[in-house]
Amino acid sequence: MVRISIKEYLCRLLPQKRHFTGVDIRAGQIRVAEIKVTDGIPEVAALGMIPSPPGVWGDNLDEEALIQALQEVLHPPHREVITCIGAEKVVCRIVQLPRISEKELWPVIKTEIQKYVPYPVSQLVIRYLWLGQVGEEIKSQKAGAPETAAGKVREGLLILAVPLSIIYQYHGIFTRAGYTLTVVDLQALALWRVFGRNTLGCTALVDVDRENTLLVLINNGLISFTRLLPVGSKDPAGIANELQRSLAYCGSEEQITVERLLLSGQVNGLDKINEFLHPSLGVDAEIGHPQINFVGDELYEPAYAVAVGLALRGWWGGFV
Repeated sequence: MVRISIKEYLCRLLPQKRHFTGVDIRAGQIRVAEIKVTDGIPEVAALGMIPSPPGVWGDNLDEEALIQALQEVLHPPHREVITCIGAEKVVCRIVQLPRISEKELWPVIKTEIQKYVPYPVSQLVIRYLWLGQVGEEIKSQKAGAPETAAGKVREGLLILAVPLSIIYQYHGIFTRAGYTLTVVDLQALALWRVFGRNTLGCTALVDVDRENTLLVLINNGLISFTRLLPVGSKDPAGIANELQRSLAYCGSEEQITVERLLLSGQVNGLDKINEFLHPSLGVDAEIGHPQINFVGDELYEPAYAVAVGLALRGWWGGFV
């Protein structure tokens, strides 16, 4: 008799999803990517973009205008979509800890979050994700050095917190637009899926938006650092300066040396960014290209990186 797990049985019994849609709502644009799975291989089948209404995710958001925009840009063959919360709305911290039980971990997480969020924990959605061993710890183990003073290897722990009211707002808007929001994800994880999952060495992912820029460092395939930079696409010199400052910090405090820098988002002034970065870092920025096929007439543009990463979240499943 062949034994199979309940999960495997259900996978055989239920129809497999073949379409996944990611929706990236920004201050200037709404970007949509649809992935179709053929013979187990994901391909980008459709892309779409529309200007977002004024005040998106601000204090004066016109929800009805946003709902109308979503209905105009979304035309997937299904009603389930995945979106992400803007980095400016999320508290995202990476700490290094020995792997401990969930019971021991939650007090640590709550203490860390309360340093940065002026809300009671009861009003937050909090998630965490073990990222793997810290780069220097891996090196020390290979060299035969002690793991830590307590004899335990530290691992990176990604901690996320967002007000519960924002999650309710996201779900409400998509429901009224006629769609089911299956996952509310993180921009940094979407970028990691597209560019960083299988990288070696240290790569900086830089997603440029109209008003801010997200920096994500990937060290041997693991997220090791994130920071939201307060400059946007209209100020390439400012982006270069903020990147230089953040990467210098990572080099001195985290012992991380960036070997490659990939850009996505509203990428304007690449030459200007390199003019400022190269003398100080010796690394040229380049446009990142996802390792996924684009079918039909669809051609990749850097602005779609996060939307593609969100759609990949549906195909891969799990937290990441």
